[in-house]
Formats: sequence, structure tokens, C-alpha cells
Amino acid sequence: MFVVNETLLDLSSLDPHFERAFGDASARQIWFLQVLQSALVATVTDAYSEFGTVGAAALEMTAERLNVELSEEDRQKILSGMRELPPQPEVPESLDRLRGSGFRLPPSPTRPNRWPRLNSRTPG
Repeated sequence: MFVVNETLLDLSSLDPHFERAFGDASARQIWFLQVLQSALVATVTDAYSEFGTVGAAALEMTAERLNVELSEEDRQKILSGMRELPPQPEVPESLDRLRGSGFRLPPSPTRPNRWPRLNSRTPG
């Protein structure tokens, strides 16, 4: 199993949005650490959360921590940008090599139909 974000998908494409919203692109790294922490808590506590929900909550926490009031436009640009993340440069060829070696892989993370779930269990 792969951790899709940051391993397969390149989060740096969000930097211009974080630069605009927070005045510093490095806020993306603070946000993503919060995403990881929240995802870990959701996994450990067996609580289902969609990635978009976790990302949005982490964005609000990051804004509060950095004393930034996000506009709705900035919020939406960051959150919609999460759905359009490009792959890391080596990912397409690497996934092709795995498929060619007989590994069964889920649909390409470079063209997600929806955001990944934090765990494989469904609620209820």
C-alpha cells in the first residue's frame, strides 16, 4: 500500500495558493503535518474520514495557528487544488514497472475519481 499524498503526488503545486493565502508557501508544510497527524488519529481510533474533510479541517487549524483569516476563495483554491495534484516525476514510470511485473494496483492516483479514504473500512 502506498501513502498517496507527498509520496506519489506532488504537493508543491499547492505552494502558490499557500503563498497567496498565508503570505508564505512554507505554510503548506505546516498544514500537511496537521493532515498527517489528523489522519493518524483517524486511523488509530478507527474513525472514518474522507481525505477532503481531514484536509479542510487541517487547513482551518493551520490558519488559526498562524493567525490568518482565510478568504473563502483561498480556502476553495487550496481544497480544489488537492484534487488536481500532479504525480511526482518518477511515479508514472514506476507504477508501469510494477504493473508490468504483475502487481495489481488500484486506479492511478494521478487521475483520482475521488479523494482516497483514510482507511479501508466503511462507516457503520
